[in-house]
Amino acid sequence: MDDRTKTAITALGGFVLGVIVVLFIMKIAAPGMMIHEAKSPYDFNTTVDTIIANAKSEGWKVPNTYDFQKSILDAGSGDVGRTEVIGMCQPEYASGLLGADDTKFVAVMMPCAVAVYEKSDGGTYVASMNIGIMGNVFGGAVDQTMSKVAADDKKILGFAQVI
Repeated sequence: MDDRTKTAITALGGFVLGVIVVLFIMKIAAPGMMIHEAKSPYDFNTTVDTIIANAKSEGWKVPNTYDFQKSILDAGSGDVGRTEVIGMCQPEYASGLLGADDTKFVAVMMPCAVAVYEKSDGGTYVASMNIGIMGNVFGGAVDQTMSKVAADDKKILGFAQVI
């Protein structure tokens, strides 16, 4: 085997190994990058009420709160503990994205959702999508709007301690 072939095989092997390492790191890091989880300093009801009040004070509408515990209990599928998802919409942001054909697809991420749940340690936790990263993935008008959403998210959920 000549030197050029050995160099090419070594380079290819290094590239493949690099791809494997990057994929492994992404597999480990992706959940923490895509979803923020924070511990609330408040009890469950106060946490839900605080998020709703903060959202409204930032100009967001809160059309729905979904009680997953009740829905799952009613279906006879067990008890998942106190778990609610708060659906929130900022009409100005939504209309900007839904008003253009090339950004209508983001409707699948609307309304923005925040989960509030209790864990077995007795603590109340808050989880939300890292909308800033989602915006970066799409770029353009989606990124610009999602940057505003991310800034509002910090104000709405700023009371909770990031884990």
